Order: sequence, then structure tokens, then C-alpha cells
Amino acid sequence: MDLKKYDELRKKISTKDFEGNNKGLDKWLYSFSFVGNLVSIFFAYFLLYPALLKAISINLVSGMWGTVLAFIFANTFLIIFEIVKRYLFRNFSSDFVASGRKISASLLGWLTISLAIISLSFFLSLVGAKNLASTSSVKNTVAMTTIDIQKDNLAITYENKKKVYEVDNQALRNVNNDLRNTLAQTPINYATVRRDYQESIDKNTKIIESNQAEINKIDEQLKQRVEELKTGLNKTIAGNATEDTKNIFLFIIIAIFAEAIIIGGVYFREWYEYNLYVLNQQKFEKIYQKKDRYRSLLSFVYKDGKLTTGDRVISGMELKEIVAEKTTLQNSNKLVDEFLKKWIIWVFFLQLVKEDLL
Repeated sequence: MDLKKYDELRKKISTKDFEGNNKGLDKWLYSFSFVGNLVSIFFAYFLLYPALLKAISINLVSGMWGTVLAFIFANTFLIIFEIVKRYLFRNFSSDFVASGRKISASLLGWLTISLAIISLSFFLSLVGAKNLASTSSVKNTVAMTTIDIQKDNLAITYENKKKVYEVDNQALRNVNNDLRNTLAQTPINYATVRRDYQESIDKNTKIIESNQAEINKIDEQLKQRVEELKTGLNKTIAGNATEDTKNIFLFIIIAIFAEAIIIGGVYFREWYEYNLYVLNQQKFEKIYQKKDRYRSLLSFVYKDGKLTTGDRVISGMELKEIVAEKTTLQNSNKLVDEFLKKWIIWVFFLQLVKEDLL
């Protein structure tokens, strides 16, 4: 390790106090909490928007203007809801941290309101996420429409195949009817002629039976193809349902994570700022205390702003006597001496600035 690398590590390690450890985490968590609000609005939109669109289309106006109104109302409500949720939970977090993370009677109101609005937010996000992920109904409708079209096409195709045999059978039946009529009119003593007619009828009957067998085969083939389409449709519907379940589970996890990020970011900001204030209170309160005392001393010196040009400014000894008389400060003379030194330096600086301006 070279000296430069060690110097970088030394500076990095030396800043590992409370503020150094948590400043970055506080910054990112708080920033991501707004992303969580956007995710919550996005998911809840798919619950609120369809309901508003339906109500507006029935009771107010339909078409494009109904869609626009539903979009505006849904997003406006959700944005206001998320802002109110942040402020309510922030107020609860602030009081909760300040009370040492103990639920007192005064905190029950904030806690109840915060839990109620967070629960409602969870409900809107989760149901909206479920609606967003539930695409199987649309996919199933498309699949069933496709299957119906394929079934119609198959019916036409196989009907054309059967038509050849059905036309042939109808022609053969017509011939047989004619042969039977002729046979009935042929004298009995014309045995050879009658036998020829009967043989033709029998031959045609066999052809008709053969054609009918082919027609039955075509019907069976059509029935088999339709069953295959139904089986494929059932598999598609089952697959869509499985995909819905996976998507719903995934979106619900995202919605829960978004709500957790909001709660965590807002609460951590209040916890971090409060602890940072407590840790630095002693150090900085002394500075503010000294500023307040200096401000009081200035009011003595300038008589609360009533001192005008030509009036005599109070002396240092008189100021010490006034401070000793009206306060119970220890080492009040030391405080006055420090004030006078800084006051003289400040007056001298203002005089120099004034001369430069002139």
C-alpha cells in the first residue's frame, strides 16, 4: 500500500461517525421513497381508473372525454393521497422518535391515522397490481376467438372433402330409384333383364356404403382435429392462469417493496435528523447561546436601537456592571471582554469598508 492510498483510507475511516455512516443511506432512502410513491400511484391507478371510467361513462360523458376525465381524476386523487400519506407518517415518525420510540396516549391518534392510510395504500396498490397482472381473460378471449376461426376453417375444409362423396351418393341413389322403378315394371318372365337391374342396384349400393364409410372417416378426422384444438385451448388457458399467478406474485412483491421503501425512507429521515440533532446539540447550542448573549449585549450598548449620532456609547466598565447586576452568569466579565474585542474588530472592519466605498 502506497502513502496516497493510505491517506485516502485514513480520511475515509476518520469520517466514520454517526453522520458519516448514515448520511448516504439517509439520502438514498429518502430519494427512493419518492420512487416508491410513484410505484404506488402506478399500481393503484389500475384499480381506480377502470372504476372511475365506468362511472363517468355511465353517468357523465362517454368516449374520449370520459377517458380524459377518468385519467385526470384518478391521478389527481392518487397524487394527493400519496402526499397526505407522506406528511401524516412523517409527523408520526417525528413524534415517535422524539418520544424515545414509545407509544404514548398523545401518539395514538397519529398511529391510528398512519396505520389506516398505510393500510388503504397497501390495499389500493395490491389490488391494482393484481388487476395489472391479470391478463389471462384477454388472452383467453383472443385464444378462443382464434380457435373458433380455426374450427370454422376446418369445418369448411372437411365439408368440401365430404361433398364429393355426398354428391356421388345422391347420384347413385337417384340411379337406384330409377332402376327399382324399372325393375318393378319389368315382367317377371324377363329374368335376365331383372337380374341385370338388381346387380346394378347392388353394385351402386356397395359404392354408396363405401362412400358413406369415407364420409364417416372424414367426420371422425374433423372431430379429432376439433378435440386437438380444444386440448390446445385448455393448455393455453391453463398456461395463461399460471402466468397470471406468477405475475401477480411478482407485482405484489414490488408493491409491498415500494410501500416499505416509502415507510423506511420517511422514518429513517426523521430518525437520522433527530439523532444528528441530539448528538450535536451540546456543541452547537453553546454557539447559539453565545450569539443570543452577544445580541443582548448589543442591545445594552445601542440602547435597543435608540442610540443616535452624537450619543455616548456605554463604556466597557459600565457594560460589565450592568451584566453582573442583571444576570447570574459566571465569568460575566470574561464574556464582556470577548464581546468587546469582537465588536471593536467588527466596527473597525465596517469603517474600512466605508472608507473604501467613499
